[in-house]
Amino acid sequence: MNNQPKIQEGPQFTAVHFGSLANLDQFNRRGKVFLKDFLKLTGMEISVNKVPAGGEAPFLHKHKNNEEVYIFIKGKGQFQVDGQIIDVQEGSVVRIAPEGVRAFRNNSDEDLYYICIQATQDSLKAWTATDGVIVEGPVQW
Repeated sequence: MNNQPKIQEGPQFTAVHFGSLANLDQFNRRGKVFLKDFLKLTGMEISVNKVPAGGEAPFLHKHKNNEEVYIFIKGKGQFQVDGQIIDVQEGSVVRIAPEGVRAFRNNSDEDLYYICIQATQDSLKAWTATDGVIVEGPVQW
């Protein structure tokens, strides 16, 4: 399928709404939505993912430059990094260096949902308090 999410844009933002997590199967890559193009990202890739009960990544992989962070938001499963098995569930967060050989599976009877963020390792030069700037004036809704 090729359903396009709702996109809202302004000079300094892009917002995307693709519906309920249960609707992830409607996109070109069933159960996976890459946000880079929708959000016009320039420093990272983000995907929102659904792995059905009993599903798994059918291959091991690693990266050349990008570290990945997997944020598990619903369901249960297992993640494997360099042969070590990590049980994951809602609230689990796993960071993997580029060279970490990884795979995952949903070994439960419910769908597993996660967000994956990729960014170039060692590229973070400033964060939250060191990068944020307070802007004077009241917040107006």
